[in-house]
Amino acid sequence: MDEKVPSYEESEASFAQGKKQPLHASPPPSLLPQHLAETRTQRIQSILTAYVDPLLFSQGSDGLYKTTFVLVPSSVASLQDAAGNAAAATPQEPQVMGFPSDEVVKLVRLQGQGHTMEFWRQPAVIAELNSALRSRLAASGHRIYEQPTDAAAVSEHELELQRQQQQPEPAPKGKLRRSFWRLAGGSDDTINDQKLGWRAEEPVDEARKIPTGLVKVTIAWKEVALRISNEMGLYDTQRGPALCLTVEVGS
Repeated sequence: MDEKVPSYEESEASFAQGKKQPLHASPPPSLLPQHLAETRTQRIQSILTAYVDPLLFSQGSDGLYKTTFVLVPSSVASLQDAAGNAAAATPQEPQVMGFPSDEVVKLVRLQGQGHTMEFWRQPAVIAELNSALRSRLAASGHRIYEQPTDAAAVSEHELELQRQQQQPEPAPKGKLRRSFWRLAGGSDDTINDQKLGWRAEEPVDEARKIPTGLVKVTIAWKEVALRISNEMGLYDTQRGPALCLTVEVGS
């Protein structure tokens, strides 16, 4: 049976309708908050994979319980351009200043437009970096040390003061010694021990020790100084902001 041939008008209408339909439908654009969150997560995960994970592995291999990783954003020119004397027989890496002498510090210079100061100084980025690193450590079997709240720290300090106040006072000295000092023109004024210098009481936060087996993560911005040697063999100091990530394991 022969099929009916469409008329000229029907062919024109079908062709016009086909031109109106798009060949490939483009996906709807994502909302700005969603786009920002995706970009933030992608950059943080790339930093953890490329830099932090290998450094944590080397920390364990070196047997170090505490290490600070200094992350220098790509836009901090004062720290990015600071390099040792290349003409020296044994070029030295820049020395990071401003940290305790017994603390191990690793310098990491971030590269690329995605790791500028403007991006990494945002509070939302710092908060997600902290939570992402903690999640990675917890997923690999580590137990994370949770910093006590200020209220708990104050209560603990008050209890310690109460225990000290409830301790019995030492017995008074003998009458002969007291009489001797009175005859010598001495005074019975009470001496207030201020406990200065090495006898001073440490702050509650600094005196608290991390329990054995727990891992503490601290992230903060700091002013960092790099000590380098120039072509003349003299030392020079370059300063700039950097993101300091400290990982400490309780021992």
